[in-house]
Amino acid sequence: MLARPRKQRRSEVNERIRKLHEAIADKVLANPDLLDGIEDKLEQRYESKMMRYGSYMLWKSILETVNQPDVFKALLLAEDERTANLRRETIFTGVLTEEERTSALQN
Repeated sequence: MLARPRKQRRSEVNERIRKLHEAIADKVLANPDLLDGIEDKLEQRYESKMMRYGSYMLWKSILETVNQPDVFKALLLAEDERTANLRRETIFTGVLTEEERTSALQN
């Protein structure tokens, strides 16, 4: 059995996480009330030192663009390494149901 190179595995995981965030973005844009809990989670994580200032500011700047759906999605789904790492420690936990998660990963 051949093991996949670490970089390839990381890339595959990042793509799965990105697909989940695409579904999350669509759901948040359709249900803006979800943002209250997300913003609370961001503040709690930062205040409890579970998140560094740079990550906090990046999440904050992404959330501030929610009234511009194209910009919001572009920032949330950016392909750069920094944003991919940010998505790995998402503040959007609990937004998708298990069925929505499964559906997002099948697309």
